[in-house]
Amino acid sequence: MNSVVISLGGSIISKERLNLKLMEEFSETMKSISTYDKFGIVVGGGKLARTYISDLKKYNVNDNILDEIGINATRINALAMTTFFDDVNSKIPTNINDAAEMLHNYRYVVMGGTEPGHTTDTVSTLLAERIGSKVLINATSVDGVYSSDPKIDNDAKKFSKLSYNEAISLSIKNSTGAGTNVFMDITSLTIAKRAGIKIFVINGFDLNEYKNILYNEKCGGTVIS
Repeated sequence: MNSVVISLGGSIISKERLNLKLMEEFSETMKSISTYDKFGIVVGGGKLARTYISDLKKYNVNDNILDEIGINATRINALAMTTFFDDVNSKIPTNINDAAEMLHNYRYVVMGGTEPGHTTDTVSTLLAERIGSKVLINATSVDGVYSSDPKIDNDAKKFSKLSYNEAISLSIKNSTGAGTNVFMDITSLTIAKRAGIKIFVINGFDLNEYKNILYNEKCGGTVIS
């Protein structure tokens, strides 16, 4: 099974309203790809999740419940995304095994989060490992991995390539420093390292980036391998 997994950041599709135009264009781009037979697409929670979580935090709702709410937001976004595909699951899987089984029946399987404590990036790397995919696209609102947050640091350095260990070290540094800018969490990077999954961190709004990766394994973002 020649497969690819795409972690579609919630910030790409879920802002004040759903970015329906991008969702449609993304789906059409995926349909045009001939180099891969199967596509696992993991969708983030975006503005929908952040709104619920930030509001409920004011009432001291515990983190486990907040995680569950975030997971449900990702599944709502995932279900919305399925409407732009044919040959796709109609029920959103709640775990990796179910998603992997669905890929035997559908060309596209779209899902959200799975359980508290697991980000959608972690879900994406687990799915890639489970189905034997060696390519993972992490589509974000930033055009790659930087030494610090480029939105607030004009001196932030963009990396074209990182080793797994370099990426893990950078993730640890950014998750503990002020003004955190975590491009991927440590768990997802560790899974990618053990499974030998090449990660492409790209500007998810640029549809040509997906094509360049899926046809040539090249991108204008950052490659982690």
